[in-house]
Amino acid sequence: MTHLAPDNAPPAMTDKRRLLLDAALALCAEDGLQGAATARIAKAAGVANGTLFHHFPNKEALIFALYHDIKTRLGAEICAAPSSLSLREQAHHYWQQAMSWMLTHPNELKYVLGLFHSPLLARSARGQILSDTLPFLPALLAQGQASGEITPAPMPLLLEVCQGQFLACAALFVEQPERGQDGHWQACAFTLFWGAIAAGREGGE
Repeated sequence: MTHLAPDNAPPAMTDKRRLLLDAALALCAEDGLQGAATARIAKAAGVANGTLFHHFPNKEALIFALYHDIKTRLGAEICAAPSSLSLREQAHHYWQQAMSWMLTHPNELKYVLGLFHSPLLARSARGQILSDTLPFLPALLAQGQASGEITPAPMPLLLEVCQGQFLACAALFVEQPERGQDGHWQACAFTLFWGAIAAGREGGE
């Protein structure tokens, strides 16, 4: 199967940069974005404060890099849907793979949830990262709009709706793992996701 890695993937990451991102992820998942001070991140990574600022000029840059890293790793694990599938089936293929990844990476989910409504990452930057690291999503939406299967809303709005719907269900499934493993709940979650973006009565089929 073809993996959908982004075309503009960042260069190979140094060990210390990786340690800093991992430490930031663990602390942000535990204490939230505001609770993870740069000094604590550097200490948890086992490096000096100066080393952190060598890799990231400020906390905002670290937050941005970690979000990009999470989205890149998610995108690298998602395989392309067969073109023979219907648009809805392709959407389900991607939704299911992304949901499975998030459910096995709860810290990453907590981080993304914390950042989704945070002013620390500009909405435009968040949208650009999503388009860069998960290119199948805007491509699928554009294909669906061209065929009349996806509501003809502005693309930034559609992407926001997709992310919001997906993250709400992922958060519930992480909080209640038995629901996340229940096929009926999973099917209902995707039906709600599809219904939020499908044109006409398509979402109810």
